[in-house]
Amino acid sequence: MPIAAALDGSDAYTIWLRARSAVTRATYPARIDYTIAVSGLDGARPTLDHYRASCDPGYRAIRVFPISEEQLAQAPPVPHGFDFSFKIALSTGRLAPAIATIPAGRPAPASDLLGVPLLEPTYTFGLRYRSQIKGSSDAAPPPLPVIAIVSAQTADYRIALIDAPAIDGIPTYHLKLTPLRRPKDNRLRELWVGSNDYLPRKAVVSGNFTIRPLVDVPWTIDFAVRDGAPYIASESAAATLYMEHRRVVRHAVIAFEDVGEPSETIYDKPLVTPEATDTASTLTEPGI
Repeated sequence: MPIAAALDGSDAYTIWLRARSAVTRATYPARIDYTIAVSGLDGARPTLDHYRASCDPGYRAIRVFPISEEQLAQAPPVPHGFDFSFKIALSTGRLAPAIATIPAGRPAPASDLLGVPLLEPTYTFGLRYRSQIKGSSDAAPPPLPVIAIVSAQTADYRIALIDAPAIDGIPTYHLKLTPLRRPKDNRLRELWVGSNDYLPRKAVVSGNFTIRPLVDVPWTIDFAVRDGAPYIASESAAATLYMEHRRVVRHAVIAFEDVGEPSETIYDKPLVTPEATDTASTLTEPGI
């Protein structure tokens, strides 16, 4: 599709559908090993942590070593002072007293800047058709019904073509996306896709991950294309993050490094899957 012809805005939705199809058709190795680098200013202190990880994209399986390389290199912390709390019981009349436990002093923040990153570089922010994912619980319908189902689906976004800039020398289509329903789930707001392959090169999302305040601020996503498949290169917060325990994080960036085929060196550490219910200490993406 010539860029000049697409700029009239009439083909914006066609570009969007081709992008989704291109992402869905992309194939990945059965297993990918990588390093997750989490950086930012923890108050005024620059922080950078690297976590070894591995994923099986077709089955949505992610494993990560939950202690960063930098934490392993440090001496164990020496506790100081006392850790105690007191209880207050309030009662009015015949009602049972309400009891509250109040910690004394300021609780210590977690050692991880944003939490243990249970993340994979193949996440696509809802671009991939779910029924096409190998191992998905959604059974893939036969070929003919797929056409009818897709054409009858309620659109998630209103799509507009803004311009056609080049990103790192690659001509792209720049789309604006306005959610028509479920804006907290349909987070894409801008998307840049290659004009030759329709694979994503950059995106802006209204929120990221599953915990506050990360879900409440915009993030910029940069993609890299390897062997015809999109991988997340980095995710950057566009605003200051006011975390628990009065922690203030600025310029937060999550980058995927050393992405490639399985490496024997990763077996020197026990990769585990952090508990999904431990949302306070685990950084995850929504399951879409």
